[in-house]
Amino acid sequence: MAMKRCPVCGEKYSDTYKNCPFCEEEAALRGGGKVRRGGRRSAGRQKVNLLTPTLVVLILIMAALLIYLLFGDRFQKTPEESTTLPEEEVQPQQPELEDPEGTDPEGGDVPEDPAGTEQDPGTTTTPAASDYETASQLPDGLTLSTTDFTLKAAGETHTIQASGGSGEYTWISEDDGVASVDENGKVTAVSRGTVNVLVTDGSKKAVCIVRCSFSGTLTTTPGTGPDTGTAAGGTLRTGSAVVVNGGNGVNVRSGPGTSYESLATVPNGASIQITGSAGDGWYKITFSGVGGVETAGYMKGEFLKND
Repeated sequence: MAMKRCPVCGEKYSDTYKNCPFCEEEAALRGGGKVRRGGRRSAGRQKVNLLTPTLVVLILIMAALLIYLLFGDRFQKTPEESTTLPEEEVQPQQPELEDPEGTDPEGGDVPEDPAGTEQDPGTTTTPAASDYETASQLPDGLTLSTTDFTLKAAGETHTIQASGGSGEYTWISEDDGVASVDENGKVTAVSRGTVNVLVTDGSKKAVCIVRCSFSGTLTTTPGTGPDTGTAAGGTLRTGSAVVVNGGNGVNVRSGPGTSYESLATVPNGASIQITGSAGDGWYKITFSGVGGVETAGYMKGEFLKND
């Protein structure tokens, strides 16, 4: 069996064929007819044409299966689940609490501002004359003409000059029973001992040490001396005394002056204790208040008499 080459398509075929089987196959396919002859090449082409679509379908199925295995759990989530934060990430909204009238943030009653205690914003609060402990917590910053001096006799005085700060000063004695101080910084010896005298402008302070080095206590004669008293009986000294010249009673004040609050009314003849001079004819006293509780206050010397 010999082979020959087709002059049209160039393919080799057996000489047993009368015509080129490859050309006849191509002609039949173009004409829509059946191939009358088939050779090995024709059978091979038909096999390839049948397998190609099958391979494509298998590849697509495998690709779809791979995508499902990798991302299938995401496709199963509902839209609500995909947009909902984990429970621990969602912060519950805190209800807005309304502050009921008359209560503070802690739930307690807010006391009404008593008459005369409301302060104008921007003003400086000056500590009360007797509030030495509070004023002593303020920072230093004022300057004094002296920071340590000695008084050698009861009734002896010395005036301290202050500077710096706002210029509006409050003077406070740590113990009026040892030495008192007035609003101008004048210190008066009352009894033997050592005491601090403090000055403040409400935001800063300065302290002076006052040493009262003598025997006895301050006594005053009506119309004379640094603390002018007019008590019936001649002199006033620290110790036991009674209330006199009071009519229906004498007011005991929270500070040395009639502008201070009245703590109580003490009747004529009541026994009190004078603990020191507060200047300007006022004395610091103690007396038995309601229920026998010892109460401290101030009273004018004209209403006092030593026992």
